Amino acid sequence: MSEQPIEPAIQEKFDQLEEKLAYLEMSNVELNDEIFRQQQDIDSLTKAHRSLLERLETLQDSAAEGDLQQGERPPHY
Repeated sequence: MSEQPIEPAIQEKFDQLEEKLAYLEMSNVELNDEIFRQQQDIDSLTKAHRSLLERLETLQDSAAEGDLQQGERPPHY
């Protein structure tokens, strides 16, 4: 069985397609890495946001208790 030589134009087109595929694969890896990094940032920011909301709620509760206690006479009266 003898192999027929590939025409230069077809070989050139094949080489171009291989090059484009390699570029797309590299870009895909880079984009996946960036998405992973962004998800880590989102997770970190979400955790910080929840923590701040909890602190705010605690401060609001403390302030509300303080407002209630201001209307009362101190124990030394």
